[in-house]
Amino acid sequence: MNKALVKKITVFIFILFSAGQVFAQTSDSTALRTKKLKFFLNEEKTHWLAVHMYTQLWMRMNDNNPGSTISDVPEHYTYDVSVRRFRLGFQAQVSDRLWVYSQFGINNLNYQSPRGTSLDLLDAYAEFEVAKSLYIGAGKTAWTGLSRYSAPNTSKLLTNDLLLLALPTDGEADDLIRKLSVYAKGKLGKLDYRIVASKPFLPSNSSDTEEELEEDIAKFNDKMKGGIYSTYLKWEFWDAEANRIPFSNGTYLGEKKILSIGIGGEYQNDALSTTKNDTEVFHDMVLWSVDAFLDLPIDTFKKTAITAYLGYFNYDFGPNYIRNTATNNTTLTLDNSQASFNGAGNAFPSVGSGNSIYMQMGYLFPSMGRTRYYGKLQPYAAVQYSDFDRLDEPMTYYDLGINWFLKDHLSKFSLSLQNRPIYNSTDQGLEVDSRKWSAVLQYIIRIE
Repeated sequence: MNKALVKKITVFIFILFSAGQVFAQTSDSTALRTKKLKFFLNEEKTHWLAVHMYTQLWMRMNDNNPGSTISDVPEHYTYDVSVRRFRLGFQAQVSDRLWVYSQFGINNLNYQSPRGTSLDLLDAYAEFEVAKSLYIGAGKTAWTGLSRYSAPNTSKLLTNDLLLLALPTDGEADDLIRKLSVYAKGKLGKLDYRIVASKPFLPSNSSDTEEELEEDIAKFNDKMKGGIYSTYLKWEFWDAEANRIPFSNGTYLGEKKILSIGIGGEYQNDALSTTKNDTEVFHDMVLWSVDAFLDLPIDTFKKTAITAYLGYFNYDFGPNYIRNTATNNTTLTLDNSQASFNGAGNAFPSVGSGNSIYMQMGYLFPSMGRTRYYGKLQPYAAVQYSDFDRLDEPMTYYDLGINWFLKDHLSKFSLSLQNRPIYNSTDQGLEVDSRKWSAVLQYIIRIE
């Protein structure tokens, strides 16, 4: 990384944390106690309506991929402010056994977005309690299998954003990880389970779809003969985690003692296609993973804790499938004469046929301040190592960061430094040519 870029990142971080100090000065320990936005519908208080809302804001400096342009002008670096997510959700226990959930939202509202962006219907489903150990639900929902972070709680993660590797069909067969599904879930003693059957959205309606098929490079198609079937089974050794909603927390801030091991899978018949001798050849999508999650309090009085996650992912989409993903992409257009395999902005190969290992770890320090509460700090590190079939060199992605909790998960800053590889074609194949950085300061405010 050159000296000019180091200087820019340093100034960027200083400005952002100076702004963050203003927010911290308004915090105190009494502010941690918050009344829930819950409205009871009967005198017994067994039927209720609850409301939640959160906003996720980004300030960012990105070292753009080669060839990235804005208005046909090279854009080597992008500095921007964006709304990474906004959510407005409702859930209600409308009878003793019937529960409903809906959520509206928007992702990636940045300087390139069209004016007048409207909220999308993300979730809309109902769930019926058959027994204490069995719940059946249906609708547009994020209930899915495969892994812990295939349905992440994006406002309560350890890292600053979700794990792209754990969302293998997002934007292809999903709508922001949601599908039209029927599911069964529940707990049998220490076993937490979910089984899901989904009708995928047509890949051709995705903005990233590539309609023209290629030989020996699999692509999603619209000719699937069945649904997507997935499951995730998790054994909880210590405290149990809530499973009212599908989303999994990334850290409990020392409030729980969690150790779980999970195994999951996802399957779709004839999901992808290639060509051979001008004939379309179909390929099944077969994905599975095994993972472990730890959230261990170290000092229960000071609420210090270690959080860790380790996952192994084995993906078979068909021959040489790979996907470059850009989170909240900084640029959308390319000068093809200068472009790399990654594409525009901050894209990198995050999902593909092959094997991957992902790990993350964080440590929660005690509260800062003796007479005044200044929040808590939680540094973390994460790495993804993927041996994708299409690439001649393994893909390694790093994320180093720190969370600053002003009001637990209801109000927090996260600073993340991310490093990604840039691939180019050589005589040997697709190899790493260079690496690029991103610096992201995130602020999340959650009302529930």
